[in-house]
Amino acid sequence: MSKRGPRERYVYVLDHLREGNPLDKHKWHKNKPLVQVIGEDYFILMEAFPLTEQIQIEERIDRDQEPPVLKVDVLIDYEDLTSLAKDNLGKILEKIVTAKESQFVNFFNKAEPLTLKLHALELLPDIGKKTLRTILEERKRLPFSSFADIETRVGIKNVKEILVKRLLIEIKREDKYFLFVYPGESERGIEGERKPQEQKYIGYLERLKQG
Repeated sequence: MSKRGPRERYVYVLDHLREGNPLDKHKWHKNKPLVQVIGEDYFILMEAFPLTEQIQIEERIDRDQEPPVLKVDVLIDYEDLTSLAKDNLGKILEKIVTAKESQFVNFFNKAEPLTLKLHALELLPDIGKKTLRTILEERKRLPFSSFADIETRVGIKNVKEILVKRLLIEIKREDKYFLFVYPGESERGIEGERKPQEQKYIGYLERLKQG
């Protein structure tokens, strides 16, 4: 039995294949113009048909704009991305993290334990027990206000890079916990049709969006 997943309104273009993708497993994508995109709220990967030739790589697109500029066809996995799309993914994730700084900072301020022995913050690369204690002590004293504030008070380097690394782990499905990325299966057909998941979706950005 399938369940409906979230819809991405805004997406970033990872690759624009104007002649189609001969290596695509979807035969109808092999010789038609195609774009690979990632959503900015749930980090869902998709392939879409461009409705204009003006689409540019790294462009942010509002799917609700009129007239529409693309039509999502299928949801895909990291392994389905082209080499160029994979190369661009890190840059796009950095853009999204920068734009959503307040939400990610709020994550540092409000993240909670996932189990008796594991805190959500420990899933971030380079965050061990000692650093976790410092974060919890500092946020209790005064909530963090920015990435720079976290770096200064906790003594860690490049919070943005740490978050991008975590997003990549989740996009590649290298962990069962999904703090930010909405997990999914390949070959689900149209957007929104999803199979029951074994993964644990926490969805902190969704929960803290209004924070």
